[in-house]
Amino acid sequence: MPVFLYIPWWKPEPVRIPVPDVAREWFPSLADHVPVHAFGMLVALGVVIGAWVAAEKAKRDGMHPSVMNELAGHMFIGGFVLGHVLDAIFYHWDVVEQNPWFLLELPNGLSSFGGFVGAVVGALIWKLRRGHSILAFGDMGAFAFPFAWFFGRLGCFTAHDHPGRVTDFFLGVEGYQVYGGTPPWQVRHDLGLYEVFWCLAMMPLVLWLGRKKRRHGFYLALVPILYAPVRFGLDFLRATDIQTADPRPIAGLTPGHFGAVMLLLAGLGVAARVLKGPEPSIAADARWPEPIPAPDASDSPDAPAESEA
Repeated sequence: MPVFLYIPWWKPEPVRIPVPDVAREWFPSLADHVPVHAFGMLVALGVVIGAWVAAEKAKRDGMHPSVMNELAGHMFIGGFVLGHVLDAIFYHWDVVEQNPWFLLELPNGLSSFGGFVGAVVGALIWKLRRGHSILAFGDMGAFAFPFAWFFGRLGCFTAHDHPGRVTDFFLGVEGYQVYGGTPPWQVRHDLGLYEVFWCLAMMPLVLWLGRKKRRHGFYLALVPILYAPVRFGLDFLRATDIQTADPRPIAGLTPGHFGAVMLLLAGLGVAARVLKGPEPSIAADARWPEPIPAPDASDSPDAPAESEA
């Protein structure tokens, strides 16, 4: 018997936004209402707050927020697209075999590590287009990651889309209703909730570290190194007795386990670059505040007046 009560099951109903009659006249197939789920609203809030934190941090470190926002846009699009595509390939291949168009149904399932891969791809495209330093500006995104991830994983908790094993742990969710299952419901780990706790620990840490300026790439190394082992451990708590259980193709490990290992190696690689490599240069048009243009010679009060004809 646990010392504390379990966390009660809670899944908010979607907010139903009525569709105007004019729109339904033009498009008769539209439904009367559009459901807006808590998951989507929280993820959107996380994107906005994460972008704002990254832009503010960039300004404090002398980098232009609009350049940071441009990188964030590339990373978001890449993460959203590949987050679904890789989720479909690694977790729902049976669905893809029956319906290849499922790969293009972007809102229908997302993978966090697929999103990370997509974000890297988006950053590389941004680098090719703009030529700025991923190490410098990506560092601002890593600093903001716990703030954005907090709302994203809070959305996962409201959707309960990361069910864990049956447990008597006091932080288990009571009456966890798994997809495709039937009552009686049991107490299970909720892995989305556990990552919310990780974010709550990380946010004050990065704020404390951010009191002074660090080498470019510091957070881009630190955050993956601190996240990957936690995620690796949490994946051992994933449910194995439900219809939507994750595949375990090698040694009983999930795709998330392998993703965590790759993320840790990437973080260590960035750490080595930060410790041994030179500081990346920041182009003049990417600095903050913007450089004040030199006054035109004709505007100078000491410039000789033009002679009249």
